[in-house]
Amino acid sequence: MLTNGFYKTLDKVNEADVEFVCYGIPRSGSTLVYQLISGIFPQGVVKTHRYCPQQVKTAVSFRDFRDVVVSLWRRSDPQNISRRMTAAEVEKFAALCHDRVKDLNRYFDRGGICPLRYEEFAANPALVFAAIKKTFGIVVAAEKIAELVGHYSFERNRERSRRLGRFKSIDPASQLHGNHMYRGEIGGWREFVTDSGAERLELLLQAPLQRYGYLG
Repeated sequence: MLTNGFYKTLDKVNEADVEFVCYGIPRSGSTLVYQLISGIFPQGVVKTHRYCPQQVKTAVSFRDFRDVVVSLWRRSDPQNISRRMTAAEVEKFAALCHDRVKDLNRYFDRGGICPLRYEEFAANPALVFAAIKKTFGIVVAAEKIAELVGHYSFERNRERSRRLGRFKSIDPASQLHGNHMYRGEIGGWREFVTDSGAERLELLLQAPLQRYGYLG
């Protein structure tokens, strides 16, 4: 059985060595999901941002793709919190997001997954346990849920991330990076784009925004 942790790919890994896959499009709360799931399985829990072919228990987290784009851009340079995206940056980071959406689509097309919408579980992480119970029949004691949710609260995770400093610094146990977290808010993307940038972003991301219920 694999050691709990982050894996770029599982292409050469035997399915029997994987207990649970925590996939997330980047910046969609997949680290929190991994923290909670690895708290109930001592081994075999994989965090990844790519498609894994293994037919095992899999949670798939996603988020308004406009928030994903802005979060990726903001993380690329901590100074970006004090300015707005340029037109070129909107194009560049929307393209990066589109590339990641391809893997997200593969999971949903395959089926048999536990979908986790960031906007629903970020403020109430206990919903992750309700979702895996509904999907996979995994029952976790209320006391354990409270312990894990408290240990990995937004405030505690942000403090862990702050102590790490740069994004390239990582804590293997929690899978947190430095500069990993900002405000964790929903819809914060709008603050960092102009009106024309917002229109362009919506156009560029129209297909996934519609497919996953972020546009009517």
